[in-house]
Order: sequence, then structure tokens, then C-alpha cells
Amino acid sequence: MDTTPAVALKDRIERCVARFADRREDWTVFGFETARDPQYARAQRRYLGASGSVDPADLRGGIPATAFTMSIQTMPRGNRIPMHCHETEEVFFILDGECLVRCWEGEKSCDIKLGRWDLVALPPFLQHEVFNTGSGDCQLQTLLAKSQPLRPQYADPELLKLQAAVG
Repeated sequence: MDTTPAVALKDRIERCVARFADRREDWTVFGFETARDPQYARAQRRYLGASGSVDPADLRGGIPATAFTMSIQTMPRGNRIPMHCHETEEVFFILDGECLVRCWEGEKSCDIKLGRWDLVALPPFLQHEVFNTGSGDCQLQTLLAKSQPLRPQYADPELLKLQAAVG
């Protein structure tokens, strides 16, 4: 029996595997946000695609995306993700911890409390921010519904300037 096709398939599929052991917490991804406010500090582990980074080819070990991006963010207790939106749907799935997602429409806002294994799918262009309200780290699985989404659109003009300065 010829096993050549099986080996070729195994090799192709292995290139589609991103293992936790090979991911590293990258605290530099959101460095310009952290420079603006230390409470924006959080780490990212890229699994699929480059998320909304400056360089879509900067996978930092992730698998090239064909339909959507997926990463895991670690947000320390008391920290938050600044108000922003994307041109595509953004999904937060809470792997561990607790957070509050505040969504904005003009001057009106609504708060969504999420805990372990909860999910929220935010529509394109909806301004939102995320707060770690738990007693420890919050682990968020983040998906963007494009293989190469644009960079986040921040509500804070200073963050927009800092983002432009990094590329």
C-alpha cells in the first residue's frame, strides 16, 4: 500500500496546526496603547492571521488566515481594551475570568457582563470597550470576521496618532 498521499496530507495538515505550547504571550502587540495608559496592557497569542496589525504578514507564529482571524488575549485584573470599532464583526469568547463589554451608539451605551464560556458577537462599526472586572486575569478568545481586517478605529484621537506613528 502506497502511503505517499497520506504523508503529503499529514504534512499539509500539520501546517494548519497552531499549538498552545508554541504560542507565546506577546505583550508588545498593544505597546502603543499601553504607552498611552498602562491599564491598556494585555498580551496576545496569535493562532490564525495577524488580527488588525500594521503588517498582515506579521503572523508572529500564527497560521495564515483565509476567512477570519483568531487570537487569545490575556488581560490582567483591572485592565481594559480601549474604545474602538472594526469594519468587520468582532467576537469575544471568554475562556476564563470575567469582563464587561460596554457598547456605544452615539451617547448611549449598554453593558454586557461576560464570564467563562460566554460569547458576544459585535456588529461592524459598533464602538466598544472591554473591562476586566474579575479577580484575576481574563482570557479572551478574539475573532475578526476577515482574514486581513483593517486596524482598529479608536475613539481616542491620541491613540489614533500613536497607531499612525507605528506604521
